[in-house]
Amino acid sequence: MIKKLKSFFYRIFKKRKHIKLGFYGPPNAGKCVTPDTRIILQNGEVLPIKSIFDKVKQEKSIFSESIDFKEAYIDCKDQNIIVPSFDPNTLKITPKKVSFVYAQKYQGDIFKIKTGSGRYIKTTPNHPLIRISDNGIEKIKSSELKIGESIAITKKLALSTQVTIPQISQEIFNINGNQIQAKQTSNFKIPTEITKPTYIDEDFVSFIAYVLGESYHTKNRIKFSNLDENLIKHFAKTAIKLFNVNLIRRINKGVPEIEINSKTLTDYLSDVLNFKPALSGDKEVPPILMGLPDNLIAKFLKAIFDCEGSVPKGYKLRGADIEFTSKSQKLAEQVQILLNRFGIVGKLKEKIVKNKSYTRLLISGSDNHRLFKENIGFSINYKQKRLESLCKAGLKRNIFNLPIVRLLEKIRKSLHLTQEQFFLDNKHINRMKNTGITHHRISQMAKRNDNKLIKNLSNSDANWDKIISIEKEKYNGYVYDLTIEDTHTFLTSSGLIAHNTTLCNKICEDWIGEEMGSVSKIPHETREIKIKEKVTMKSNGKELSFNIIDTPGIATKVDYEDFMKFKVNRKDARKRAREATKGVIEAIKWLDNVDCVIVVLDATKNPYSQVNITIIGNLAARDIPVLIVANKIDLKSANVKKVEAAFPQYPVIAISAEMRENIENFYKEVFKLVKWNDFIPIYPL
Repeated sequence: MIKKLKSFFYRIFKKRKHIKLGFYGPPNAGKCVTPDTRIILQNGEVLPIKSIFDKVKQEKSIFSESIDFKEAYIDCKDQNIIVPSFDPNTLKITPKKVSFVYAQKYQGDIFKIKTGSGRYIKTTPNHPLIRISDNGIEKIKSSELKIGESIAITKKLALSTQVTIPQISQEIFNINGNQIQAKQTSNFKIPTEITKPTYIDEDFVSFIAYVLGESYHTKNRIKFSNLDENLIKHFAKTAIKLFNVNLIRRINKGVPEIEINSKTLTDYLSDVLNFKPALSGDKEVPPILMGLPDNLIAKFLKAIFDCEGSVPKGYKLRGADIEFTSKSQKLAEQVQILLNRFGIVGKLKEKIVKNKSYTRLLISGSDNHRLFKENIGFSINYKQKRLESLCKAGLKRNIFNLPIVRLLEKIRKSLHLTQEQFFLDNKHINRMKNTGITHHRISQMAKRNDNKLIKNLSNSDANWDKIISIEKEKYNGYVYDLTIEDTHTFLTSSGLIAHNTTLCNKICEDWIGEEMGSVSKIPHETREIKIKEKVTMKSNGKELSFNIIDTPGIATKVDYEDFMKFKVNRKDARKRAREATKGVIEAIKWLDNVDCVIVVLDATKNPYSQVNITIIGNLAARDIPVLIVANKIDLKSANVKKVEAAFPQYPVIAISAEMRENIENFYKEVFKLVKWNDFIPIYPL
């Protein structure tokens, strides 16, 4: 093997400064989400993915706003962007760093996938989500998902922010010890002083919740109104205690109201806490509050549910919901994120009132009700009493059942256990094959079973939500993606868990140690050649320089009937087949423009396929140096020896791009072998 590698690299580097490297394998383009997809950051911010990309692009000064780029893949490891990320192996959510941000101009189909709990995401066909089925837990392309299948959403999530309040700027405020005053901006009324809090406590989060829930909040005043006398008193007490402000009390159309006229206070909330005045449809929780300790999150939720939450009245409460309603969809999603801290998962539904859209957050099921009662509750007496009645009303079927009974049956049989021993009883097993098994039963099974899957599911930070609709629509614009270290998933604001593109991104991020040089794209209908020029990597004092030519995959046959299997009409199917065939022809032609080729093979599949034989045959005929990468060696069905036996004339490197297995050792061996400044990255698609 060493002799083969030495010979291989010598043939590559003895002549040229910048090597033209071709890649053959599945294409990597189009695995993205739409720009309005909101992403949860670990610091409590909830931002559109486009905003995250734009901020990195601006910080790195990649190109000006006026440039109409076709594709950009930007290293942002030094930006310290941290997101909560779901690990499909442990089923836990932990903070992870964003390594790269990606944007691509895309024209084609977008899939809008909606779940039973009201979550939805819009993605390109190839973007993966996390599915659970009788095949286990796996990532799967959006275009391959079906109605009725279950995908991952968040159940348990803890963000992290500080309880200390950010420093106050002397450019905005006059500061006198603990007293602050907004600087006068006109000849009118001089702003009054307020006392500035030094840290975030229960009174502080309650005040913010009251302003969000029941207040008219403008640039110089706050009006809080509510029929509950205790709530009115508590708002007044916290406002005076925190800020030492003057209050105006009145009855407005039969409703008690408290008004605070203080530009200093509203400026303080806006400039220090990023809590700006907003119309009801644009309200949102300040990011600084999203990652506070449990006791403060619970107090915030109690106050905002006191304002905007409701519990049904009556004795027939079985199947009833705790409800939070807001005109702001983002606020409702943020409240759900905060409820995840305590393992509470609600349903999001749209409600139309007088042609205006509202978002309802419905907390269903006795398990959720009890968690709400134990961790949050209400301070308004009648709501608390209704909650207690609701918790006694009986168990409502959980909508987040797991469709894995057939898989569990296989596990049971392998353990040589009876159904009663394994499932804890032998009732309803056949019915559960259709309805799914409850998380409650899985948790009980885990107490008596050491199976890794069952243990992980019982302690999972995710629920599994059934898809109720998949809509396809045409799209023409930019789409975006993130590369997340290690776990390769990110969370949307609605709670859906999206998988980033790992095979390309994982290895590329190791080799592209600094920004790319020029990025160009040569279109060929729906298949295209992409060139990345003069990419440089520096490591341990050595510099590697290379050009990348990214080619479409090769197929031996393109049949228009294959497209019709995916509900494409005959005319469009024939058009797509012609375009695909042109892409294959162009890929073969481009073999004459490369100096060496990486062929990425799936080590779990038969290497003697006609496609592989075609690729290798064309390369051999042109006497082009080849390195074969046998990927997915983390899977039990991987057979690297079979790949080596199929192509004994070429070096075969075995890796797992998903699990990073053998990648670092491979890189080390490469550096030992190479004595030139020019080198080739392994960059599979």
